[in-house]
Amino acid sequence: MHKKKPIMNYIHMISAQRMYGCPIGGIGGGTIGRGFKGEFCRFQLYPGIYEYITVPECQFIVNIRNANNETIFQSVLSTYKKPKKAPATWEWNLNGADCQYTALYPRAWTTYDLSKYGVKLVCRQISPVIPHNYKDSSLPCAVFVFSATNVSNEPRHVSITQTWTEIVFRSNKKNIAKLELERYSEEHTCGVSLEQKIGDTTCTFTVAKKKDTNETIHEGYCLWNAAKTSSYVWECLKKHGKLGPDPSLTPPPPKVPDKSEVKVEEKKDKAKKIYKCDSIGLSSVISLDPGGSGTTEFCLAWDMPIIKYKKEKKIHRRYYTKFFGSDGIAGASIAAYALKNYKNWEKLLAEWQDPIFTNSNIPDWLKSALMNELYYIADGGTIWFDVPDEYPEGDPRHDFGLFGYLEGHEYRMYNTYDVHFYASFALAQLWPNLQVVLQYMFRDTIALETVKCRKSLYDGKTVKFKIKDSIPHDLGDPDDIPFSNINAYNIHDVSEWRDLNIKFILQVVRDYRLLRGHNAPFNNDRYRSMAYIDDIRDGTEDDLYSRATGQADRSRPASPDVRAPPPDRPPARDILDLLYRTAEVEVEEFAEEVNEAREMATAVWDSRQYIADMYPACAALLRRAVSMWDADGDGLIENGGFPDQTYDAWVMTGPSAYCGGLYIAAVSGVLTMARALSLDDDVMEFSKLLERARTAYEEKLWNGSFYRFDTKPANDRVIMFLRASGSTEKAFPEAHVKKALTAIYENNVLKFMSGQMGAVNGFSEDRGKIDTTALQSEEMWIGVTYGLSALMIYEGMHEEAFQTSGRMYHTLTQMGLSFETPEALYENGNHRSIAYMRPLAIWGMYQAIIARPPLQPMANGQVAKENHVNGL
Repeated sequence: MHKKKPIMNYIHMISAQRMYGCPIGGIGGGTIGRGFKGEFCRFQLYPGIYEYITVPECQFIVNIRNANNETIFQSVLSTYKKPKKAPATWEWNLNGADCQYTALYPRAWTTYDLSKYGVKLVCRQISPVIPHNYKDSSLPCAVFVFSATNVSNEPRHVSITQTWTEIVFRSNKKNIAKLELERYSEEHTCGVSLEQKIGDTTCTFTVAKKKDTNETIHEGYCLWNAAKTSSYVWECLKKHGKLGPDPSLTPPPPKVPDKSEVKVEEKKDKAKKIYKCDSIGLSSVISLDPGGSGTTEFCLAWDMPIIKYKKEKKIHRRYYTKFFGSDGIAGASIAAYALKNYKNWEKLLAEWQDPIFTNSNIPDWLKSALMNELYYIADGGTIWFDVPDEYPEGDPRHDFGLFGYLEGHEYRMYNTYDVHFYASFALAQLWPNLQVVLQYMFRDTIALETVKCRKSLYDGKTVKFKIKDSIPHDLGDPDDIPFSNINAYNIHDVSEWRDLNIKFILQVVRDYRLLRGHNAPFNNDRYRSMAYIDDIRDGTEDDLYSRATGQADRSRPASPDVRAPPPDRPPARDILDLLYRTAEVEVEEFAEEVNEAREMATAVWDSRQYIADMYPACAALLRRAVSMWDADGDGLIENGGFPDQTYDAWVMTGPSAYCGGLYIAAVSGVLTMARALSLDDDVMEFSKLLERARTAYEEKLWNGSFYRFDTKPANDRVIMFLRASGSTEKAFPEAHVKKALTAIYENNVLKFMSGQMGAVNGFSEDRGKIDTTALQSEEMWIGVTYGLSALMIYEGMHEEAFQTSGRMYHTLTQMGLSFETPEALYENGNHRSIAYMRPLAIWGMYQAIIARPPLQPMANGQVAKENHVNGL
């Protein structure tokens, strides 16, 4: 009725395409998907809106010429079948068996074995998604480095051409707005640009390359028409080995004809129809002696600086405009910056990834998963606005803007908080300032209460969009006005959800610990490591400083530094060998730039200010939970007999293992904060509450083997698993936690698909089968399985953790679900909600491994006698 798309469309669901590789683009500037066979696909340029299209004219093309300058091979650099709508003369001549694709986000490598033509070719794809770096990580661009080696006995000339065209989205009619196409040449780079409209917003695509000193743009570019003159592109490359302007599209100088010649000239003009150009192309040639090698670099950038929502007059500027301006002419500058700095990016990425890749306590499958699940930070419909004038200095949003990412590609809500709770481990460890920004955004909503009401789809009751002293479910819909119109979710009254408020508290406690570590008062990389940060124990707030200055308590053994020092060159094996061999740079040449970038990367928000700003909200939320949801006064909250938590189709009644466990951890967290702030009255209040809640939880839910799902008799033997809270306070009896985890592993994991597909949400021990009470009880959630494995690791159950998540990850990759990881899998192999936020919880596993490494190091993190999945 309102001509709006539903935020969750259960009628027209999106199925997995099973074709995706590593997407390109930084955080918050839009992303472009790439298929592992070479496609440019899945465009997310207007924030949160996806177009699942493959554009065959957006390509790389290779041309190989012999010593006589004759073309001996030419092909589009893609191995998928030539589409019907592709340019007729273009040829797909690659043999897929001669190519290999590898992705370790934010990088990817494709190798092309063209030995029969005397050449081996590698394309290295780099996006600037760099932990603790906020400037470069925001850039809407990617760099493609082509390395060619001549394996023949005579010279070879290898030409690489990148083509791009106007992107016509299915949701829009053919663009009637005027296209602007230009070429340009700067000191070290040159390129071509194409300006078009996406909806009502201007977007400029720029294809650029590094150029030789004497090279001019006139030699290697072409403007063309995708429908009419694509054959010129192909024939020009075949004839000359590189592009040049199409003479038929360049009209001759005007000539004033004789009167007798007018009619003849009119006829000639009619025959020489000049087509409107809507596409661009750029070529670069590598000339190789026998045995020689060389490289050429391209950059694709897209400048769409302004976002304006249909229902709002306000203009929003993306975060990268803070550095490159918002006038829409920054494409060339962004491309030049990227081509100058991509080697620095690779070095910074290697410094971050090396300790992970060389840590023998981490299995290879987990190294792969840690990197590749991170795609969602950028490709999750992510939006990042620069808003310095809206917030004063001293507020993190003044410096780091506003940040949002979708619950899922299909579930179109920003910063869905019950799900972000799981995913937040990635942001908190890698871009902590964005996690801080998100927390301040939610903190400011707590006191809001709306007059406007709506009906809940679940029960038809009319409720307010938002009530006071509550955390909203989400911060809005990208098809509406996100960050202003919040709580787009309309199935339940989320003000009654038990887990939202307490998840806010738990994230504050976790963030405080990580920020405190990053704010260490000294400059030494060792003390910024996760191992060092996570070894802080509650009650020893000054311990980090004392250990750093050599004043540690000698009565307690120091935590080992489990980071294995990276060798000069990692073992030459598979992709790691390729990674370091192709990305090698001279330290001296880039030392100054890298050090400057590293210094930019270390500033994080002050932990003391963070906890002081957040504590009043946390205490208020906890007190409201007790007053509203502890009906019997035993200190433990109860569920309301409807789906009032993240499992929003699964009913919990009375005290429950899930919400009750989170609540106790939250009480423990508030107590920790009160102690850190020396609030003695609050310490006394929450100490008593914690003791009462613990007692009630054990008495009402512990059955001797595991914590009961809830107190409803029908659910007496239903097993659901717990979550790690991130707090080191002993909130639960250690023996009970370990026993419960064992029961979960034996039932929810091993009895579900023979342990090959993670942990099913619900399992009936009495009936010995999956609990089918609700849709979600019979699902396996990828993100929750990662969370379960993290808790197992904290409890020393490394073998069970690696089997649970390792086998699940192998199943996901075998099913072709990489870079579109769904929320859920079913026993029959079906999936629900592709490309989902929650699997970022895998970074909770990393935090757990670094904090609690195995007592005995294991070969490559593998457990003996177990056939784990190897290979990156």
